[in-house]
Amino acid sequence: MARTTKAGVGWRLAVFGAVSSAVALVAGCGTAEDPAPPRLTPAEEQAAEGPVFAYRTPGELVVVRGADTLRAPGGFGYSSAAVGFTRDGQYAFAVETTSKTLVAVGVRDGSVSRIECDCTDAAALRGSVIGWWRDPGQVMSMDLADTTPAAPEREVELPSSPSPLSGGSWDGARLVAATDDYLLVARVESRGLWWEKSHLYAIGADAILPLGRVPGIDAGLAAAAGPDGHTFVLAGTTARSASCGIGHVATIDVTTNEVQDLPELPGDCSSAYSPRWDAGDTITVATRKWADVPGAPGTVDRLQSAAQGWAPVGEYPVVDMLPRDQEAIIEVVAGDPTDARDTPRGVLVVQRGGARSELATQVVSLGAPTA
Repeated sequence: MARTTKAGVGWRLAVFGAVSSAVALVAGCGTAEDPAPPRLTPAEEQAAEGPVFAYRTPGELVVVRGADTLRAPGGFGYSSAAVGFTRDGQYAFAVETTSKTLVAVGVRDGSVSRIECDCTDAAALRGSVIGWWRDPGQVMSMDLADTTPAAPEREVELPSSPSPLSGGSWDGARLVAATDDYLLVARVESRGLWWEKSHLYAIGADAILPLGRVPGIDAGLAAAAGPDGHTFVLAGTTARSASCGIGHVATIDVTTNEVQDLPELPGDCSSAYSPRWDAGDTITVATRKWADVPGAPGTVDRLQSAAQGWAPVGEYPVVDMLPRDQEAIIEVVAGDPTDARDTPRGVLVVQRGGARSELATQVVSLGAPTA
């Protein structure tokens, strides 16, 4: 009997323990919280709100973030340069032409920074850091996300003697593009019968590579980095006379100094500017064409490299267009023909989800984050 009682107690204890464990398990399942949804990155949050891009008029730098519009006044004048973005995509920037002041707008909070850089060009270096050239030999940098003033990033000694063709002087250098490994600097060191001749330097971690002059690009040199980190696309103009030139586009590998000319641009008198090289290995460039007679009107369009030469990026002439994505088409539709000396501008149009909106007029150039 005692054995029966002990066995019965043991059986009841075993059953009670199993039931208790089951109840605890069920209770635990009932009270557990659902897993928190994954946190979105800043880029994913912005994509959910709508496209993020910036545009510039002669008197304003504007960031569009979904339904929000963030503005900064500025005296950008005649410049046709594209709007820049920091590598992290959190700041848009452009340089005023007269005051040589860098204007930046924060994408998330609309904060406006004005930096007296005494420069005409600036480039994104890393994160939220931008850089520019300061004579006689400094690459300056500033973190737009910090309150620390601009400081020398690098001391650079370019050759002290200009080309014999320069007449003993040269114009100031410009930091025209940058990658993780190289800074591309241009300096006018020689002059021809018409217009100046730009010479290039690639500044690496351990050396300065004098690349010399790129044949075919005499004036208005602009550059953009390619996806491999050591090749750049260059755009400019070849002088033909005091008032007429031919737009020219080429790529240069700074590690080998190999230059590859792209197909000739159409037009008797033309210029090429604002090059862009997207991740899909497509090169686009803005062009202007005019006749070599006083007061002749000029036409403008943006072209993309193709197997048979150059092709328009849109169905009609545009001043600028951002790379197409699956959600939106953002472009500046060209206006009426203007004097060849005027800065091209047009109407900013955004097409998204079948809807077409005109956001602004007198728009000169666009920019968008690459991060």
